[in-house]
Amino acid sequence: MCKSIAEDRLMEFADLAIDLAVSSVKADGLPFSAVILNQNGDLIGKGVNQVAKHLDCTAHAEIQAIREASRTENNASLAGTTLIASGEPCALCYLAIRMAGIQKVIVLSSRYEAEKHGFNYLRTYEYLNESFFHDLEVLTLDHGRKLLPFQLAKMNLSD
Repeated sequence: MCKSIAEDRLMEFADLAIDLAVSSVKADGLPFSAVILNQNGDLIGKGVNQVAKHLDCTAHAEIQAIREASRTENNASLAGTTLIASGEPCALCYLAIRMAGIQKVIVLSSRYEAEKHGFNYLRTYEYLNESFFHDLEVLTLDHGRKLLPFQLAKMNLSD
């Protein structure tokens, strides 16, 4: 678990990430969201996937959250921060996370859970190797509602 931020605060922001992802799906978006917390555990950025809305292949949830957090902090460096993602980041987002200096990533639903619900981005990991992750702390947080955004999105896909 994340030592610098209390578990109850992490669960509070995990709830927020899930709620953002559910809202995105209900607005015909994707089930991907991200929130970024500073070292004090305060929210400094959030985002949902807006690739289709903005016609921008880089407008993934994590990158949108990084953009907002950088504006909030008035700094491109987000060193020491924690990102909570509704779904495990793809390779593009992991690269952006590294470039921003984010220290910890907390994943609610794994890439494999996302795949089971119709969101297969496993091939993006071909661009990363194990050494990429050597000093990036990636943790999972067990949350009872973690799959809800993906379940709702899967129902939308089958309609």
